[in-house]
Amino acid sequence: MKKLTLSVAALSLAMISYGQTNQEQISNQCKRVDVYKQCKNRTNSKSKLCYLHDPNYVKPVNIPTVICGGTTKKGNNCKNKTKHESGLCHFHQPKED
Repeated sequence: MKKLTLSVAALSLAMISYGQTNQEQISNQCKRVDVYKQCKNRTNSKSKLCYLHDPNYVKPVNIPTVICGGTTKKGNNCKNKTKHESGLCHFHQPKED
């Protein structure tokens, strides 16, 4: 009987602690409320609005990946991919002094 009451107490304590929400999670939640529900997206912006509801949100520019234009020691074309504007990977970019 004692084991049963201890297990019930532990289970009820676990359920109570599970039901509580973390204030940090709530503070990162989007503050926009549509018709009947609050937006569930998380945000780190100062406006407390997610990217869907923030009118000042600017989508980051997607820089295309290209294959490096350098050559290896054997004389083959380099197969590394890069997003650098020179078109060269980190191995083939000129060293800056």
